[in-house]
Amino acid sequence: MRFALPLFVLVMLVNNAIAALMVYESFDYTPGSRPSDGGSGWKQAWASDPLATTTHGLAYADGTGNLLQAAGTASTRQSGGGSQVEAVRDFQNEVIDTFWFSVLIKGASGNETVSLGFNESFYIGQGAKDVTSTAFGVYDADKTELSGVGVLALNETSLFVGNAVYDQSQDKFDHLNVWRNPALDTQPGVADSSLFYSGGIKEFDKIPKIAVYHTSDLGALDELRFGGSFSDVTAFTSAGPAAAVPEPTTIMFFGMLIPIALLVRRRQVLS
Repeated sequence: MRFALPLFVLVMLVNNAIAALMVYESFDYTPGSRPSDGGSGWKQAWASDPLATTTHGLAYADGTGNLLQAAGTASTRQSGGGSQVEAVRDFQNEVIDTFWFSVLIKGASGNETVSLGFNESFYIGQGAKDVTSTAFGVYDADKTELSGVGVLALNETSLFVGNAVYDQSQDKFDHLNVWRNPALDTQPGVADSSLFYSGGIKEFDKIPKIAVYHTSDLGALDELRFGGSFSDVTAFTSAGPAAAVPEPTTIMFFGMLIPIALLVRRRQVLS
């Protein structure tokens, strides 16, 4: 009986942590190798053209020093080519309600593509599917640029956090908010200075898959997160004393503890 309460608390902590992220990909693969079946919440491994991983992953710290939790390498294009490559991956479960997402993107100098596509419904990054650019933007399904800020500091990493809004009455996604380099400890609003785009998008009813686009090994994309809230997709190490959101590796650690806890409890019962 002495073990029952700690075990219950442990199980509750793990359940809450797992619920925080719907889909996650850290691109934690061997440098130079192709992305495969890592992460969580995916239906299958990456189906890719000549996609590879970089030697180092991307990183982001906000204005107060909070550091986005990140691990492993990042996706890029294999060297030796200039054509656009597309890597596609399906979600294990289709997203049919308002959701949040985040992604780290390092731009490439010149007219290139390093972008994240959502079910070919909209794109975020430098260019889009079949589109190269010298600037970052949000593009719709027709590859029309909805919003951009000119040439950002290419070769530097930006964090994009977005909120795709589902209209229950219409049974469609119809609005998108995207922030660039927001503070990690406070959910931004449409009046936040980090707002990158806010407005309508062509309606679609679900997100079954995403795709990554690259034309150069100079650009990189990393840390894909999808969840139900802003805090779900912005796990960070706090610059202050406040506790941070658990990162996916922590969730895995708690998951490993459950069988051990159950085994200990069983032995106590038998004795």
